[in-house]
Amino acid sequence: MEHISKLFGLEPDNYSFKPFGSGHINATFLLESISENKRFVLQKININVFKKPEIIAKNVGNTSDFLAKNHPEYLFIHQINTINGEDLAFVDGEYWRMSPFIPNSYSINSVSEPQMAYEAAKAFGLLTKNLHYLPLEGMQASIPGFHDLAWRYQQFEESLINGNQNRIKEVAQEIEFIKSQRHLVEIYQNIIQNPDYPTRMIHHDTKINNVLFDKTTHKSLCVCDLDTLMPGKIISDIGDMVRTYTCEESEESIEFDKIEVRTEYFEALMNGYFSQMKSLISPAEKENLFFAGPFMIYMQGLRFLTDYLNNDIYYPVKFPEHNLNRAKNQRILLEDFLSKAFELMTIIKKNID
Repeated sequence: MEHISKLFGLEPDNYSFKPFGSGHINATFLLESISENKRFVLQKININVFKKPEIIAKNVGNTSDFLAKNHPEYLFIHQINTINGEDLAFVDGEYWRMSPFIPNSYSINSVSEPQMAYEAAKAFGLLTKNLHYLPLEGMQASIPGFHDLAWRYQQFEESLINGNQNRIKEVAQEIEFIKSQRHLVEIYQNIIQNPDYPTRMIHHDTKINNVLFDKTTHKSLCVCDLDTLMPGKIISDIGDMVRTYTCEESEESIEFDKIEVRTEYFEALMNGYFSQMKSLISPAEKENLFFAGPFMIYMQGLRFLTDYLNNDIYYPVKFPEHNLNRAKNQRILLEDFLSKAFELMTIIKKNID
C-alpha cells in the first residue's frame, strides 16, 4: 500500500493505514496523515465481481464532471487521479482507486427509526434528481445483468435442471412459491421494453450503509460506494430501499415471525425520496411504483434459492441451510408486503399526487 499511495502523490511515511468500513466486496483502507489534518480512502476493486473496473471509473468520472458543472453545490465523492493523471492505479494485476474522506461523517448498518429511512431515501432521490439531465451515452453497466429479473429467473430454471436434486426435492414449497410469482418477471419485462419508462443514472445499491450522515445534525450528507452507479430503472433504487429499510430483521434473520414490512418506515422512505423526485417522475414510473418492492424482494429471494440449489457457489455461507434460510426470509417479507398492498399503495399515491 505504500507503493500504491505514492502513485496517488502521497508520502507513505506521513500516513497511517488501517482497514475501513463494513463492505465485503472491495478491500478498503483509511489513510490518515500523521502531521496534517488529511484523510483519504484507498480501495482495491474486487475484479471477481467487477470484471472491468475501468467502467466504474468512467461512470463515476463522467458523473463527477457533470455534477461539478451543473450542481457544484452537491457533495459528490469524486475520484482522485494518480500522479500520471489516471483515475485508477493498476499494480500487479490489481486495480486501486482513491477518494477523499468526508469529514464529520458516519454510516450505519441498520435502520432503527423512520427518520433514518427518510434521510437516506432523500439522499438517493437527490442524486437521481441532480443526474436527471446527465447524458447516458458512453455509460455502461459495471455489473452486467445486475438487476435483470428475467435473467435471474432463467438461472433459477436452469438450477432446477442442473442443480442438487436432493435439495430440489427437499424445498418443493419454496420452489413452488417462486413459480407462483412468475408474473413479476412479466411486469419487469414490460417495464424494460416500454419506451416511455425512462432509463436514469441511478445508484443500484441503496442500502443504508451507503449513505453518509452528518455527526452534528444527523442529516444525510451524501451517498457513497459508487461501484454500481450506472444506467437503470428507478424501481432498482426504490425497491432496494423498501427491501432493506422496512423490515426490522435483516435478510440473515431466522426469526421468521418478526419479518414484516413496517409501514411507518415505508412511508418515511417514500416521503424522503419523493421530496426530491416528485416533479420528475414520469407517468410510466408512477404506474409501476408499487412494483419496486416486490421486484427487489422477489429477485433477492430468487437468487438465494437458486444459489442453494446450485450448492452455494455464489454467496458465502456459514452452514448448509444458510441460503435456504435467506430465501425463506425474503419469501415471508414478500408475502407480508403483498398482504399490505392497499395500505402501501395509498402511501405511494399520497406522495406522488
